[in-house]
Order: sequence, then structure tokens, then C-alpha cells
Amino acid sequence: MINMFDKIDLYTKALDWAWKRNEIISNNIANADTPGYKAKDLNFEAFLQRSFNQEESLELVTTNERHIKESSSNPDNSIEVLDSSFQMRLDQNTVDIEQEMGKLLQNSLYFDGVSLQLSREINKWKTVIKEGR
Repeated sequence: MINMFDKIDLYTKALDWAWKRNEIISNNIANADTPGYKAKDLNFEAFLQRSFNQEESLELVTTNERHIKESSSNPDNSIEVLDSSFQMRLDQNTVDIEQEMGKLLQNSLYFDGVSLQLSREINKWKTVIKEGR
């Protein structure tokens, strides 16, 4: 049985993910005309797993010594992955603006839905605390 605090914690972690993903998608859109820019996205399952298991550390796996090394400059240690579409233009940019705008809309709807669920959960507990008054 999941208790009140676990449920609220789950919602807040989902909101953190949606917020971070929104930043990444917005960055992709902002760099749509930057030559050589590679579109990024956030892996929800890995982000959620990492946020629940803070004591476990995930290693950055690279296949070549010239790949970017893991750094501590990312404050929340979220996991950014390259977009799987890899549809490069002549300038080696992989951003598809229509796809990114669709992701932004989907993410916004997800954020709104989770926010609504969190608000309902908090209101439910407010009612319980006030003894239904």
C-alpha cells in the first residue's frame, strides 16, 4: 500500500522530469538552426529510476574515448540521451522543428495532468485533516 507521502513524492518527481524535459526540448527548438547541433531528449524510465535510487550511481557508458565524459556540472544528474531519429540535414543538425513542437505540446499536457493529480491528492488530505468540514 502506497502512503500519502510516497504518492506526493511520485508526483513531484514526475513534475521534475517534465520540467527538465521541457528545458531540453526548448533548447532543441532554440538550436534548430545551429549547424552540427544534435537533438536531445530525456529518458523517463531512467530519470525516474535514478530519482528513486539516489544511492545507486549510474555510469555513463561510452563506446569511444573521444566521447564526452561524465561531469558533475549537471546539478541534478539527469540523463540526457540523443534523439533516436538522427535525421540529419546538410548542416549535420538533427532537430526536426515539427517533431520538437509536438513533443513540447505532449510534455505540457503531461505536466498539466500530473499537476492536477497532485492538486487533487493534496486537497483530499486537506479535507481529511479538516475532518470533512
